[in-house]
Amino acid sequence: MSKQGLTGRVAAATAERTESRFTPLPWLPAVTEQQLGAGGGIAELYEVYGGLASGRILLVGPEAAGKSAAAVLLLVRALDLRDATEAPQDRARMPVPVLLSLNGWEPLEEEPIDWAVRVISRRYRQRHVRELLKAGRIALFLDGLDEVAKEVRAEAIAALAAMPSRVLLVSRTVEALEVAGEAQLSDAVALELQPIHPGDAVDYLLSHMKDPPPAWQELVRRLLKERKSPLAKGLSRPLAISLLHEQRSDLAMVEEILRLRSSAAIENRLLDHAVRFAYTQTDGCRRPDYSPEQAERTLRYIAERLTEERTRDLHWWHIPGWGRPRVRAWVTWSLTMTIYLVIATYILVSVDSVLAVPAALAMLIGAAVDVALRLRQLNHPHPLQSAGWRDVFPRGAVAVGVACYLTAIALLEGTRWFLGSPAPLWWSCLSAVPFGLGAALGKGSGATLIGRTLLAPHERFPYEIPPEEFLPPATAASRVIDPIDVWNHHLRLRLPLGLLVGAAIGVFYGAQAGELGGLWLGVVFGVTTGIGPAVRCGVVPNLAVATSLTAVQLAQREGTPIRMMAFLEDAHERNLLRMSGPAYQFRHSRLQERLATPPK
Repeated sequence: MSKQGLTGRVAAATAERTESRFTPLPWLPAVTEQQLGAGGGIAELYEVYGGLASGRILLVGPEAAGKSAAAVLLLVRALDLRDATEAPQDRARMPVPVLLSLNGWEPLEEEPIDWAVRVISRRYRQRHVRELLKAGRIALFLDGLDEVAKEVRAEAIAALAAMPSRVLLVSRTVEALEVAGEAQLSDAVALELQPIHPGDAVDYLLSHMKDPPPAWQELVRRLLKERKSPLAKGLSRPLAISLLHEQRSDLAMVEEILRLRSSAAIENRLLDHAVRFAYTQTDGCRRPDYSPEQAERTLRYIAERLTEERTRDLHWWHIPGWGRPRVRAWVTWSLTMTIYLVIATYILVSVDSVLAVPAALAMLIGAAVDVALRLRQLNHPHPLQSAGWRDVFPRGAVAVGVACYLTAIALLEGTRWFLGSPAPLWWSCLSAVPFGLGAALGKGSGATLIGRTLLAPHERFPYEIPPEEFLPPATAASRVIDPIDVWNHHLRLRLPLGLLVGAAIGVFYGAQAGELGGLWLGVVFGVTTGIGPAVRCGVVPNLAVATSLTAVQLAQREGTPIRMMAFLEDAHERNLLRMSGPAYQFRHSRLQERLATPPK
């Protein structure tokens, strides 16, 4: 229990003389002040979480002390114990813990329960979240109080006091102290993570060594005998210990650490060596696809960009704004307009009509403006259009598309019959394709692919996307979407669908030309008129294509890998990056901060 005055009286949190806000979870006693002062590990932390009368915990600690990891371990333990509970009445009393980041919440504009309902409903596709929160069936684990703007931090804490559910709030000690004089989490108890005991650190570091080399023996001796030394202080945090454990085979690095004179220098040395060690070939392991120099150069560039943008989340669809977007946009626009110029020339040559010239000019001008606006959208961070196939084809979309397709065939056949010029069935079937496909795509986010085209001239432009980001659905609400899933979605679904839009437009115009001039004219006219829309709707606005082109630019300018997504996934496998929903993050904020600092 922290004694730094971060919260109010402990008696208020334990409700020793008042009515409890929350009853203890099954098989747990009510928490007492004596129990809070005894300390302990994850098991004891769970007892406090489940037995504290107020249901309010402020978990604090210094930087890199393992606060987020402790919250995750507590969450896992709570879920495991809940799953192991067989009696339905007991399980119903055990809330489901949900870990959320406070980043993005505006306390002055939105009540905490409204924010929690919005985030949980969107992320997990769950209904009745508000009712579950009010009933205490959901417990909120809120990470990142120190990431909330300093000006509204006090308002955030004051607002959280009114939450009807259990709340565990994670923060750095410094930021919690700064705001404690203005606002405190009412009836809460502050628990402070303590440095790791040298004996525990030694047990973990030697867990995979049978015969430690002399350098390791000296390190162990200093940890156990010189507990106030810079070495003991530097290896008192989970981050430093985990980095040293991963790099335990590098004896030169261990010897260098023994010579360092400050705890900060030890942690910085471990952080500096983490990337190079991860990409250094070791016996029995596959040779890394990237050199240590290229990996470090790339991760430093990414860390610098994220630090400039004041975020920890690396959304790969924001990468197109990192390169030289004007150069990429100009090249893409020129190539696309070359295709349209060929189409316009073909129309002028093959169509003998006074309307050919104005039609060709209108097509060129409209395409030029539309392509330019689509490209401009990629130059700046913007909402993710979709992350799963359910975004593009929501429930009932295919049925609506088929119904509209059949209805369009009937209407075309009936209209031609009424006008006295019956059309062959193949003409109606081909001419109705845009209407069916447009109706199916228009039901979901696929509307951004067909806006202001023949398939949906009434739809909004793709660059008029509402400013609310699609968080990735669980594709039928059964799994978590990661960055690779989102990448494959844009490359394997949205790109072919965009090309299919162009094909549908080509089929429509080809059917008209084929009826007038025969099969060969219909095929040529259909291919010619479909290529432009296919490029404009499929290739130009595709986030995966734009990211790949930007990666080529960055490779030339910064020396980063050409296949950026493959590198990010490789860094994730080597435990340098982690996944947070559809975004990548550095495994620890200290690693990002260190990489963003220019090397001396």
